[in-house]
Amino acid sequence: MADNKFRKVLGFWDIFWLGVGGMVGVAILTFPSVTYQLAGPSGILTWILAGIISLLMALVYSEMVTAFPKSGALVVFPYEAFGKGRLSRYLAFLEGTGYYIGTVFGIVISAIILGNYIGSGYQTGSFWSFVIAELSLLAVGIINVLGAKVTSKANLVMSIFFMVLFAAIIILGVTHGSISNLVPFFSGSNGALGLVYGIPVAILAFGAWTALITIPEETKRIDTIPKAVIYSIITVTVLYSLLVLATYMNLNAKQMSGAFYYYPVFGFVTMLGNPTILFLFQISAVLAIVAVMLVMVMSNARIMVALTRMHFLPQGMNRMSNRSIPIYATLLSFFIPMLLSAFPSYYYQYVIIGAIIGTGLPRLIDLASYLKIRKRKGYKPAFRVRFGVAITAIAFIGLAISEISLGASDVLWSLAALVALTLLFLAVDRRYGKAI
Repeated sequence: MADNKFRKVLGFWDIFWLGVGGMVGVAILTFPSVTYQLAGPSGILTWILAGIISLLMALVYSEMVTAFPKSGALVVFPYEAFGKGRLSRYLAFLEGTGYYIGTVFGIVISAIILGNYIGSGYQTGSFWSFVIAELSLLAVGIINVLGAKVTSKANLVMSIFFMVLFAAIIILGVTHGSISNLVPFFSGSNGALGLVYGIPVAILAFGAWTALITIPEETKRIDTIPKAVIYSIITVTVLYSLLVLATYMNLNAKQMSGAFYYYPVFGFVTMLGNPTILFLFQISAVLAIVAVMLVMVMSNARIMVALTRMHFLPQGMNRMSNRSIPIYATLLSFFIPMLLSAFPSYYYQYVIIGAIIGTGLPRLIDLASYLKIRKRKGYKPAFRVRFGVAITAIAFIGLAISEISLGASDVLWSLAALVALTLLFLAVDRRYGKAI
């Protein structure tokens, strides 16, 4: 085993492409039909708004990570902000475990869906879908074990490949499609308000930018993280908006709610009638989903490092391999999804708990941490956000909007997860509760 330190091997382009690869995956391939149902063709604007809200939150996170450039920095923010006492440990625990659970479920969902984009597709939950899920998780796990630079290079190759193909598909889709499919523009089930109801759906497609906040100890220069985060979100927002536009121009309302509801982008590419393009799209879709899992496994291992440093996990979890990666944390970060992917019948619960406990709750904690910490003496980030309070307020509103469509069962599942995490904290903190 090597020493207990990360190697600074990642530059701007490594981090930028990790952001792109981490975001572009299952959500953009499946959710355009959902936003169409809610908002009609104006659902295109929903994706743009989701990107803007994500960018505002990312600005706040980027400032904090330059002040506390620690591995798994998301866990560090509430601990530093709320006085390093029991409350701060509790919030840090919720932040870290919530993020970890949400990301694990995101990995599982990606693995379950992956089989449907191979060949003619397999039924989710079938034997072959399970085999594909397990093999893909094993592959991304092995790549992560080989080190951060290898992970970055693998992600780079996959990301450039699918971005080029998606760009070509967008051009073909826009030239082949019809503007008439966009009229009437506000024709969803909720009229103009559908724009608002669609945001919580679309914003899930941007969630993985937070992975870039977990790797500062492996970054050559800390000031590259804010730039990479901002540029990657802008790039992905443009990609999403154009891909949704191309989809809406090629599929009518009946197709969007019928045969192609679950895989609308696949549906519009099928409508192009070109077998070669369809084959290349399926390859690019698979690579996009694999890249998401690759980045998520990487970030989850760093979150485990932060939780270990705070004495929430056995200290052996921070053991580094000769390739300077937390070997045990990395192994767990893909073994756990491999186990959960064997239970695809809980897909809905994975989505809901992942969205609320894994996304809404951690971001609420971190935004509150920012408002608290920016007043602290000695807080000197290398990157400072202008109008930080106003931006945080808008981000809070965006978070509130993202939760308004929850049903009673969604709330119950999420409350159960929150109670379980609280009980787990009390048990762990009683045994290991001590200052860092």
